[in-house]
Amino acid sequence: MLGAIRTSVALLAILSPQLLPPAPPRSGMTLVVRLPEGKKTKLPIAGTPAAPMVKGTAEIEYRGGRSRVKLTLEKLPDPRHIGTFNTTYVAWVVKDDQVIENLAEVPVKKADVLGSTAARTLGLIITAEPYGAVRLPSSTVVAELTLPERSDFQLQSTTVTYEGVPDDFYKSGLSTASGPSPDSVTPLPVLAARRAVAIAGKVEAGEYARPEFSSAVTMLDSLESIWVKKPKDQKKYSELARETARRADLARELAVTRATEAREESERQRMEEERNRQAATQQAALDSAAQSAAQARAQAEREAQLRSQAERTASELQARLYASISAIMETRKGARGLVAALSGVNFETNKAALKPVAREKLSKLSGVLLGFPGEYKLEIEGHTDSTGSDAYNQRLSQSRAESVRDFLMEQGIPAERIPSTQGHGRTKPIAPNDTRANREKNRRVDIVIE
Repeated sequence: MLGAIRTSVALLAILSPQLLPPAPPRSGMTLVVRLPEGKKTKLPIAGTPAAPMVKGTAEIEYRGGRSRVKLTLEKLPDPRHIGTFNTTYVAWVVKDDQVIENLAEVPVKKADVLGSTAARTLGLIITAEPYGAVRLPSSTVVAELTLPERSDFQLQSTTVTYEGVPDDFYKSGLSTASGPSPDSVTPLPVLAARRAVAIAGKVEAGEYARPEFSSAVTMLDSLESIWVKKPKDQKKYSELARETARRADLARELAVTRATEAREESERQRMEEERNRQAATQQAALDSAAQSAAQARAQAEREAQLRSQAERTASELQARLYASISAIMETRKGARGLVAALSGVNFETNKAALKPVAREKLSKLSGVLLGFPGEYKLEIEGHTDSTGSDAYNQRLSQSRAESVRDFLMEQGIPAERIPSTQGHGRTKPIAPNDTRANREKNRRVDIVIE
């Protein structure tokens, strides 16, 4: 027996120190009947496969808004034979709204069990339990309400589901922590008190309901000592055992509630931290995007300024170039750029040979172009008056354009600056060919500076 005392204390150290996440509730199903008003109804109680020998009756009367139940059961086996962790039986009322309530603890020996409930439509189940004050039924149903084979009146009936303790809750980490098994020496009330304290410890009542749990542990130590010293004083240790189980169950309930709140708070904090992290990440991304956009805008502005400056510089250079060329030759603005006209008597008659005056003008033009720092292209186009045939004028204008190109290249103008020459003959006059002066204007070579 002293070993039992040591076991009751040691079980608290064996239990897992970390709070287990809540297991999903187990669903059960049973019959419910709707009771007539003001009339006693006697219904059979039948054993289940867990305890097929059990039988009994339930006499129920619904009157004044309450159902009064008289439950009689026979042949209930020792609960330890149903499961090593069981010490007692509990009768439960299952309501049609799937709510379940503890009706009463059922003694192993044959005796009437009395109880009441506000439910009118109800079912009854009897389960094997670790102690009597449990809040939800275990999965071990030993008997339940059934319909009689014959009845003088028809009862409305259906089946409903209800929630119970998860199947493995009393099996995982508790059986070995609650004393020798099987235990045929320790009284059932003492075993029930041990089970209640062990279960409270499993849900970390020592952390979340310390005062209540400490009180239950202290009472359990006293109980172990008392029943060992006076094993025949059943009344004394039974009362203490029930109070120990009651306090342990209170600690269990508080621990479950507070642990759930702690988990919810932890999850809330985790979610808040995650939201803050995501917000910070999003803000950092926005800041980075804004910084990148600002940098891109600044770069675009710098590039625009550079382009504008380059355009201004190019425009200024071009204006100076045009001014310099205009001082040398006749010029006009064309669609493709400045047109410098080598007009007048610049070639030998009916030949492409340049006269000295033309060479002088082209030499000066070459000097200006060679000193120009910007980019440019020269398109050289030859033209004639209307004298002569079209074929002759075409050949002559082409030869004169090529003669101007060759001279400019001799002066140092790169060949890539003069991509093409073109003779137009008399097809593009700039004056009517009606007078000698006008015909001289049409006999020209246009240098288009792009």
